[in-house]
Amino acid sequence: MGHCVCFAKGAAETLKLNMALILLPVCRNTITWLRNKTKLGAVVPFDDNLNFHKVTRNMFSGIKNRMNGVHLIASLQVIAVGISIGVGIHGISHLACDFPRLLHATPDEYEPIEKYFGEQAKSYWHFVKHIEGVTGIIMVVLMAFAFTLATPMFRRGRMKLPKPLDKLTGFNAFWYSHHLFVIVSTLLIVHGIKLFLTKKWYKKTTWMYLAIPVFLYICERLTRLLRSSIEAVTIQKVAVYPGNVLALHMSRPRGFRYKSGQYIFVNCDVVSPFEWHPFSITSAPGDDYVSVHIRTLGDWTGQLRTVFSRVCKQPTNGKSGLLRADCLQGNNNPE
Repeated sequence: MGHCVCFAKGAAETLKLNMALILLPVCRNTITWLRNKTKLGAVVPFDDNLNFHKVTRNMFSGIKNRMNGVHLIASLQVIAVGISIGVGIHGISHLACDFPRLLHATPDEYEPIEKYFGEQAKSYWHFVKHIEGVTGIIMVVLMAFAFTLATPMFRRGRMKLPKPLDKLTGFNAFWYSHHLFVIVSTLLIVHGIKLFLTKKWYKKTTWMYLAIPVFLYICERLTRLLRSSIEAVTIQKVAVYPGNVLALHMSRPRGFRYKSGQYIFVNCDVVSPFEWHPFSITSAPGDDYVSVHIRTLGDWTGQLRTVFSRVCKQPTNGKSGLLRADCLQGNNNPE
């Protein structure tokens, strides 16, 4: 199989690495702990997404360039680009190099590897129908779908599609589609276990790459769930300002401390019971309430503004376009 399997294996290793790395930026509690409790905070710019991605790129682009001969684009989506490149090289190496060699090998050439692949294949279907082929195809389709909805045209709702395809645009579609990574990660582990050439468990390294990031992500979600269920908050005041800015004043949970410049995650069950969005705290640490000011920029914030606008007082003649409501009851929990 020669250089074909080397290219496929090298691309697979970078793919595993990037699939592990892509989970780390969303583990905010872990990043906060690393920044505040370890010396890494002085070296790694955890709070600067652009520079954080640049550091990640500089650490691993050398490995990628040597193995794949590919120069990655310096952007915020560098990890996603790395995944795309890894998938492309891995798939092409198999489809255009490995499989044709196996299909057209002479009996003498095929004999040493017959114990791995079984009887010599007559068509591509022989490889596709196995678990390796099925899981690989499903992963590519799901990742292509998620990456497409993550592009600015779809994520920001710039793409105008006819109904019911219009549901595929906007932040909500982006958010839900990105949770397909749970299925993709599971399939990746299965794909990495059911290998043709590797039989020893300690050489099947996919689960080793993903074990710690997945564990951290699960802990992150459980921490957020536990925090949000400790004490519900009451919406004390709502104001919708001209310019599509929504101000929310919430009761301050007991023992909730924060500093200026910090943020909280906000959830609104009416809009989406699963989505949590971060917003900077605009109230002072000494206030007896917690406030956030939210500008309407996407579908989630737009729906949130619509929900609260329904109960706000409409402006009358001679008054500004400011809408207000006081003493609303709610169960949205700050993290």
